[in-house]
Order: sequence, then structure tokens, then C-alpha cells
Amino acid sequence: MKMMKTKDDLLDTKGVTVAFTFPTPDFGPAAWSCADHDDPDVFAPTDQVALEQALAVCGSCAVRDLCLELGVNRDEWGVWGGVLLENGKPLEKVRQPGRPRKVSAA
Repeated sequence: MKMMKTKDDLLDTKGVTVAFTFPTPDFGPAAWSCADHDDPDVFAPTDQVALEQALAVCGSCAVRDLCLELGVNRDEWGVWGGVLLENGKPLEKVRQPGRPRKVSAA
């Protein structure tokens, strides 16, 4: 028998808590360089080319520092404020899928 979720169960999620704790300010779309970008997937890069494209969009953004702060505080993934984040932590480059290569101890 499937249990029905109550309103309280649905609101008890990390995403809701984080959104209330660190809300996105409403400066209007003109303030955010990414707001009207053609391809929002570029901000979740899977290769260095997509990462460079996202960083170029963020380069002239007026709210870049605030965006990075939101991404770090929310433990976000992807490009936030011109920095690639994984679980809110900065990364140097896009991680490649699969297992890392074995390093010989020789």
C-alpha cells in the first residue's frame, strides 16, 4: 500500500530549506548575464569547451560575486559566479566520466 505524502513531508527537503535560507534576489533578468542565455545546459558543463563558454558569460556579470556566494552556500553543482562547483566546492576542471586511471606505485 502506497503512503500518501502530507504537505509537511513535501516541504521537508534540503532544497526548500536552502532556498529559504539563501534566496535568489530579484534584480530582474538584466542583472544576471545568464538569465537569457540560449543554452542553460552550458552552466552544467561536461567538457572544457562548455566550461569556457559558461565562464565567458559570467565574465561580465554584474552580480557574479553574489552568484558565487549563493552557489557555495547552497552546495550547488555547475558554474556559479564564474566558478565550477561540485557540491558547493570549487573545481579546477570538468571531471571526466568513468573511473580514474590507476597509478602505479613503482
